[in-house]
Amino acid sequence: MKNVIKRCITLLTLFNEESSQISTEYIKDNIKAYRNLSESAFKRSFERDKVLLREMGYNLDYINDKWSINEGYNLSGTAVINEIKKNEKIEFDKFINTYHIIKNYLNSNTGIKNNIIDISKLNDAIKNRKRVSFIYQNKLRKVYPMGIKLFNNSWYLGAEDNNKLKTYSLDKINNLKIGNKSELHDKDYKKIKFSWENKDYQIIIKLNLKKELYLINKNIFNHSIISKNQKSNLLKLEISTYDVYGLLKFLLLTNPKKITLNKKYKKLLLEALSD
Repeated sequence: MKNVIKRCITLLTLFNEESSQISTEYIKDNIKAYRNLSESAFKRSFERDKVLLREMGYNLDYINDKWSINEGYNLSGTAVINEIKKNEKIEFDKFINTYHIIKNYLNSNTGIKNNIIDISKLNDAIKNRKRVSFIYQNKLRKVYPMGIKLFNNSWYLGAEDNNKLKTYSLDKINNLKIGNKSELHDKDYKKIKFSWENKDYQIIIKLNLKKELYLINKNIFNHSIISKNQKSNLLKLEISTYDVYGLLKFLLLTNPKKITLNKKYKKLLLEALSD
């Protein structure tokens, strides 16, 4: 799957660089992964790649107009819109997830993220209502995946664990395994709410801590500032967050001089600590 994604990215880049139609021969000669393939192997790979690109919303149409001097493939991005207009069967979440990966890769030019394969496997488990297992926070989890979303440039899995919907960072998931049995539940995974969308998971906390410690560590969790006061090098903050695990990490790293939170929010923190 990783090699297929790489080829698709190279295809998109090639079409971005060319203004006219591109011939099949030009594509084969200018994409390294195709170049040394036999003609039949190239055709099979190219056809698979066109199917994946179509799922992501990119059409590769062959233009063979007798009135045109040029003939070859032309790239357009209308497949998703057309499918949505026709029906609702398209796997829109799958398209969005893959599109963001491609977009981030092209923008940053740093390479493909390691969790591409995990996203593909998890999408299949979500669609077919399978159970999955993985190691998270040094603990084995067996959950029913319900959805994957991009939030603040990080990918998250929403999954049901012991009748509770929990959010897991894909970057922290290890040893992912997908169960074989399908249709293990009848819940509507399209209606789930992730922790940052569910007010039941919101924590409001007041902190007194050193300014430099906040500035150094503020980006390790997602939060918004409700109020802020500063005296000398001491910050008094009231913040709101849905990122419970990120908040715990932040508290451990900054060691605030004073923490104030009510019983409800304290309970959420304790549950996260024991999870």
